[in-house]
Amino acid sequence: MAFLIKAEFPGEPPITKELSEGAHLVIGRANQATLRIPEDLEMSRLHAEILVDGGLLVIRRNPESTNPVYRDGRPVDEFAISVGESFRIGQTKFTFMAPPRPAPPSPAAGGCAPAHVEIMTMSAKDLYSMGDPGGRLKYSDLLEVPEILRKRDRKDFYAHIARLVRGSTDGTFACVVTEEGKVLGEDTVSGAMRYHPSLTLIRKACSQAPQPTVYSWARPEGELATRQAGLDWAVCAACASAQVPHEPAVVFYVAGSQGTAGSETLQRERARFVGLIADMVGRSIAMDRLTTWEGRLERFFAGPVVNKILSSPDLRDIEPKVSVSTVMFFDIRGFSKRTEENNEIILQYIGELKAAMTAMTAIIMDEQGVVLQYMGDGILACWNVPFEDMTHIDLACRAALRMAEAFSRQTGGWRCGIGLHTGEVVAGAIGSEQVFAYGLLGAVVNLASRVEGITKTLGVSVLATEDVAAKLSQAVAVAVPVGRFRPAGMAAAIDLFEVTPSPGDPERLEVFRSGAAALKKGDWGESAMIFGSLPGEDKPAAYLRSVAEKLSKDPPAHWEGVIELSQK
Repeated sequence: MAFLIKAEFPGEPPITKELSEGAHLVIGRANQATLRIPEDLEMSRLHAEILVDGGLLVIRRNPESTNPVYRDGRPVDEFAISVGESFRIGQTKFTFMAPPRPAPPSPAAGGCAPAHVEIMTMSAKDLYSMGDPGGRLKYSDLLEVPEILRKRDRKDFYAHIARLVRGSTDGTFACVVTEEGKVLGEDTVSGAMRYHPSLTLIRKACSQAPQPTVYSWARPEGELATRQAGLDWAVCAACASAQVPHEPAVVFYVAGSQGTAGSETLQRERARFVGLIADMVGRSIAMDRLTTWEGRLERFFAGPVVNKILSSPDLRDIEPKVSVSTVMFFDIRGFSKRTEENNEIILQYIGELKAAMTAMTAIIMDEQGVVLQYMGDGILACWNVPFEDMTHIDLACRAALRMAEAFSRQTGGWRCGIGLHTGEVVAGAIGSEQVFAYGLLGAVVNLASRVEGITKTLGVSVLATEDVAAKLSQAVAVAVPVGRFRPAGMAAAIDLFEVTPSPGDPERLEVFRSGAAALKKGDWGESAMIFGSLPGEDKPAAYLRSVAEKLSKDPPAHWEGVIELSQK
């Protein structure tokens, strides 16, 4: 649709110019002005520019102009008006108008008038094809883009890209803007007036991203360009929103004069160059964003969980579901008691605690485990979720033994307890709509926690359930039976095993097998004698011997071979 701008200076005939959607005009007294009012001495040489955008007339005052632009009697530097409204510069009144509706053309007239704008959007095939036969554009400069993005902050980066685009295309003005037209970086030929890109062209480029769009504007012979003084062509391309989700679109824009327009081939090469800039920047930003988020996520999730999140098309892949997992509870023995009700003591040990947790986490991850949660001086970890691994029991047991051995060296005397259990759990994203964590639920998790607690009673570092011991490879570790227990508050009894490094001590293993069997049958005296054959520093043997001796002295009315525990 065409519009009109009417300029009225007192004592002079009105001047009317036709405007089309997207048109730029410069108002002033100078010969370079598109809409020239030489009689108004209160007007600067290049006072303001106007732009038709979306059916509105946008007015922007040149910051170097001496006097204001008035709207409704108030000075305003930038504003928009509708058809029928006006503004004033000096003594001249400007009115934005819609032209009279033209009569339909007669058949003899040959149809509608030629279009003022020629538009060409480059296809994706052409964008990535070999081009620039004359070698005029320096495509080698594109190779520097990812490195510059990595080393500079975004403001400097976009300013550099604007200089690169303008210089490479012989443009008068280049800029990097958002879809709404906010300038992120720009570059202009020295002495040229600042140019404002067309929102119409920007939006078209965003809809075609990263394929570039070329505009060329026709002008009557002998007159200046219809869009802005001296500018006849523009190329615009945007980063594809799919490349950088949840970030505003970034648009690359360059415009130039008829003197640099060149051939159609050169215009296509300009389009290809700007389109490749947009595509490369989009891919670089997406990769940078992915790397940044991966680093951030790994501070909150284990590596395998991060991989699962980033590789999933949506979060349904990590929704809770029933899976088999080996679960580990790790706890620093005595830390809570030593530091309870005294925050100053906690602060004294916080560095040591962090070092210990760092070492333990490294071992868990090295053995393909997933750290789900830190609980003060404890760790909850698991295997076989979110990715399956048939050796998950061996991996968990090997990690536990390495942790127990490394922990004593890391902390210089501190001890730890580790409980292991395996079975079906509910694994996945657990929490709320706003915040979630990848976690486990179910009886297996609770029992692993109870088993860890029993390590304190028996004086062992690593304790596992029969489900773990039955599937443990002898080449990895040895499961030593330590008896049948009923944890406090639980109805079911469980058979527990101390996990020791392979190949283990065959004689000790036999003592525990025979001693535990005698205890279970009720041969308490025999059991006490068997366990008494081991050195006194063997803590689980000493504990079981004391249990057998106590039962021998005070036999229960009904014995089921289960050691009742009163504390969790």
